[in-house]
Amino acid sequence: MVNSGFKQSLYYGNETSYGSSATVDKEIGIVQSVNPTETNNIIKLRKLNSGRDYSNIIPGKFEVGGSFEYYMQYGHLLRQAFGEDTATTSATDSGPKYHTGSNRYLHVLGSAESPGMNNFPSFTLEFNDYEGDDELSNLKRVYAGTRIDNMRFDISVDDPLKVSVDWKSQNVAVSSAAPSSVSESTVDPYVFYQGAVYATSGSVSAYTQLDSDSIIAEVNSISFSIGNNLEAKWYVSGTTSGTQTLRGLKELIVKGRDYSGSLSLDFSSPTMYKRFLGSESATGPESSLSKYQIVLDFVRSGTIGGTKTETDDWLRLVLKNCAFASENIPGNINDVVTENIELSIESATAYVVDGISSY
Repeated sequence: MVNSGFKQSLYYGNETSYGSSATVDKEIGIVQSVNPTETNNIIKLRKLNSGRDYSNIIPGKFEVGGSFEYYMQYGHLLRQAFGEDTATTSATDSGPKYHTGSNRYLHVLGSAESPGMNNFPSFTLEFNDYEGDDELSNLKRVYAGTRIDNMRFDISVDDPLKVSVDWKSQNVAVSSAAPSSVSESTVDPYVFYQGAVYATSGSVSAYTQLDSDSIIAEVNSISFSIGNNLEAKWYVSGTTSGTQTLRGLKELIVKGRDYSGSLSLDFSSPTMYKRFLGSESATGPESSLSKYQIVLDFVRSGTIGGTKTETDDWLRLVLKNCAFASENIPGNINDVVTENIELSIESATAYVVDGISSY
């Protein structure tokens, strides 16, 4: 019998150094799809006086990459995209801070410059097609040296908080073994009615309490992406460590971060359009643009900026120094008037409070 998707699983484990052997012990979330691609980069050669066909077909660089989508229950995978878990401005992981009590933690991700190439987080990804005792049908693929190239958040009234990930890996190992033993969470994912969207000119941190004057109303959807601009490198010199293979990539370089975002809302006030022109008092295009902190809050329990409790459970994404890059307010006699805004984002920080002691 052919394999079925409901018997597949996708797990990961944090690596201590790039490409090192990692214990696969973490779930990703409510995974909806995964699509790995492995490429042999075949080199095809012709030769004089050999006719019209190829004379040699040999393997070239071995490339591994792919994508997956999941509904977000916890924020632990954010570390792999933002680059750190620290409540300081350190360039290396220092771990979360206590939020309250003995089992609530504040994770701060993206608060400082990305760590260097050798320190940037990496993980081992395990993708299983498991049919149980039928080992001839089992396929376990373990992708070592995996890093996130791009992570996209999509929030709408039609779905829970969906995260889409593009990734690259150093190598793949295949077997018919059983999946790693990973505890599956039963926590519900974040959903739109736990969320709020704000725009403010003031600074915002983990515990900044935002008032109703800063809230953006009638939001239909919002998206945000963080990109690490990964560059894979191969060298003629071959392997330089035990984690490398002859044909596999040797380095996966993390370059400057890119951000993008968009807002879609029902039009009810000219405020956002004036902000696009330059300021809330604009009557036409101004010579400079006011910058805003766009804040996305998702609260399952507690109040951000309120009294801390031992059941607090929330996520805050702060998109810093945003300018409104483009604006679209169409007109149609049969539709509600919408307002679509593209954001230019200078930097971003994620704040998560949960019961996970280490990301």
